[in-house]
Amino acid sequence: MAIDVREVANKKEQEIFLHMPWTLGMKSDPLWVPPLLDDYRRLLDPKKSPFLKHGELAAFVAWQNGKPVGRITAHTDSDFDQQWPTETGIAFFGFFDSKDDPAVAGALFARAEGWARAHGRTRLRGPLTLDSKGETGILVDGFTTPPRIGMPHNKPYVGPLIENAGYAKAKDFFCWWYTSGSIDERTKRIAERTRKLPNVRVRPMDLKHFRREVDIIRDIYNSSWSSNWGFTPFTSAELEIIASEYKMFVDTEIALVAEVDGKPAAMCFAIPDVNELVKDFDGELMRRPLNLAKLLWRLKFARPKHARLILLGVKEEFRASHKYGTLAAVLYVEVAQRGARRGYVGGELGWTLEDNVMINRGIERMGAKKYKTYRVYEKAL
Repeated sequence: MAIDVREVANKKEQEIFLHMPWTLGMKSDPLWVPPLLDDYRRLLDPKKSPFLKHGELAAFVAWQNGKPVGRITAHTDSDFDQQWPTETGIAFFGFFDSKDDPAVAGALFARAEGWARAHGRTRLRGPLTLDSKGETGILVDGFTTPPRIGMPHNKPYVGPLIENAGYAKAKDFFCWWYTSGSIDERTKRIAERTRKLPNVRVRPMDLKHFRREVDIIRDIYNSSWSSNWGFTPFTSAELEIIASEYKMFVDTEIALVAEVDGKPAAMCFAIPDVNELVKDFDGELMRRPLNLAKLLWRLKFARPKHARLILLGVKEEFRASHKYGTLAAVLYVEVAQRGARRGYVGGELGWTLEDNVMINRGIERMGAKKYKTYRVYEKAL
């Protein structure tokens, strides 16, 4: 049966693109949490997308017998090109989804690869939606637990479809599960020693000055993550969205800043697992005002029992210091203890890079267990 891969050209086709997981039957997976589509609509809107201020993108849908059967994006990112001048010729793919048919997947990748070649690129890497600050990779291990906020979930056949199209593993990303009360005594001692230093202070983020706090997140993230594989810096447009929209989700008891001599040195940004509250929203929030009202009520009166630690970083100048290099341990202990007092029984830490040995060992010492693996693939064109 002929497969026709067409570029998305209007809002109607974009909705078909965005609803592909529903079309392909993801609702039959009891663990799947429909993603909130407002975020994706903004990502793909040239007038609103922070990514499209520094990137270029095309979205494609595969059709078979008049029905949509798969999707993919192909994109370039000038921020990545600037950050990684030695990694030349890389384009990216994202939003990949397909029926369990190598012919459909192959047709989608052929179209994305053609777009990349036409833009002078020699390698295609992904999936990334749309960069390393968004959804990263395909789930390849850990299908027995639900996805946490900001993390993808897919059927087990998706990874093999990508490999069948000629793609090989570029990097694995680990997610860790932490249960309240499982931090080891050594980590507690290290944290306590640093915490007692008279010039060290740990404070919750201040929602009354949240834009200032977001700037602190940016500065520490851009300093501490800059050498991580695939890193691109936070932009002002991305921070504006975080400052204006994430504020409603933030629990300041698990969003922390560590200061040395009154200056921000490290941060821990965890948020309640909103996925526990929105599964019945069927992907819609702002288009269904009742869902927004439900979410606000649930955040106040039926808070999630789990959280996700999205970012933890120590500025390079402090991380390299013998005296303050243990600020990460301080924040791990603080967020665990404060979270337990707030009623969280556990949560996800991640992701982390598979080869970030020091970070992964530190997480293991906390008592967390690796429970999911996501994979990014790459192919030479």
